[in-house]
Amino acid sequence: MNKIAEDLDISRHAVQDAVKRFEETGSNKDRPRRGRKKIARSKKNIHRAKGMIKRNPSTKANSVRKLAKKLGVNRDAAHDILRKDLNLKPFKFQKRQKLNADAKLKRLQRARALYRRFSRGRHRQIVFSDEKLFDIQQDHYLIMMPTI
Repeated sequence: MNKIAEDLDISRHAVQDAVKRFEETGSNKDRPRRGRKKIARSKKNIHRAKGMIKRNPSTKANSVRKLAKKLGVNRDAAHDILRKDLNLKPFKFQKRQKLNADAKLKRLQRARALYRRFSRGRHRQIVFSDEKLFDIQQDHYLIMMPTI
């Protein structure tokens, strides 16, 4: 065993464990694990989720919350199935202003005007500051206190 450990450049203990496992199980596979079984992110649920999304890819029924309810798992497990197992990322369509030809032309003209304005280095004469400007003079108010 020492010779094997030297040749493979691993510890003698690792070689002993591998030999012992082979003698016990007849294979070099890992022994069955103890603890909780992988139920929520099982191959069955992953396959079902993939089928649901493939059938109807762009619907609100594919939200993580609704998918979790259909699969009978919690929301975090459904999220992990989508993210880790299916490599999907959530997104939401958002309404945006449609750019017509006139708007595109106007943007191009303004961009060129900005480029011309700042290409000569004149932008280096402008001072930008994130500081607040304070007045030196303050207004004082006279408060009259009643006499007793």
